[in-house]
Amino acid sequence: MLPVILLVASLFPSQQVYAECVDRGATTAATETQAVRGQSGAAAVLKVSTSDDHSKNSHLCNANYQLLITPVAGGSPLAVDILTANDDYGRTLSLHPDGFTRDGKRVLGSFSERSKRTATFLFDYDSSNGNVQLVDLNMQFSGILSPSCSAALEVIGTTNSGDIILEVNSAKACGAARRWAIKSAGGKPRPLPQGAPILGLYEPKGAAQ
Repeated sequence: MLPVILLVASLFPSQQVYAECVDRGATTAATETQAVRGQSGAAAVLKVSTSDDHSKNSHLCNANYQLLITPVAGGSPLAVDILTANDDYGRTLSLHPDGFTRDGKRVLGSFSERSKRTATFLFDYDSSNGNVQLVDLNMQFSGILSPSCSAALEVIGTTNSGDIILEVNSAKACGAARRWAIKSAGGKPRPLPQGAPILGLYEPKGAAQ
């Protein structure tokens, strides 16, 4: 049988969506976030579609993550494949697009899968070359943050050199630092000193505060 995405929570102000892979004998279903906005009316939506993996030797849920990019207002959306993950039914999927960088060239965000373990990935889409880079936050923060704290990381901006700045959005204690800088190409995360300059993500004029 094929799984269906069951929406278990509505959109929060942070654009986060939760869904669950469950088997209800339905056709392939999809869930997507509201759009984050960039310059000139550009928009980005994070989407996940699920289906049975159709393997003869397993019965797993296949989750396909995509970014739907509309470069300018009124333009046609472009589907950018991010990752296809194959794992257990019943796992919780969390989609979290954070926004465009100030220069409008990159879209940053994250998504998590939670079942027996938690896997959290940061994505960095670069419109100048069409490439997507993925960072396994559990791996990068291994020995620094717990998996639950890694899943609570949100992108709040970039450094002047383009490194991604993450902030822990959690009420629980998650180490001495709340803000971290990381390169999407890899490398050890480094705590961001208090008062360090941040280039915040793009905010359209008139956006709600």
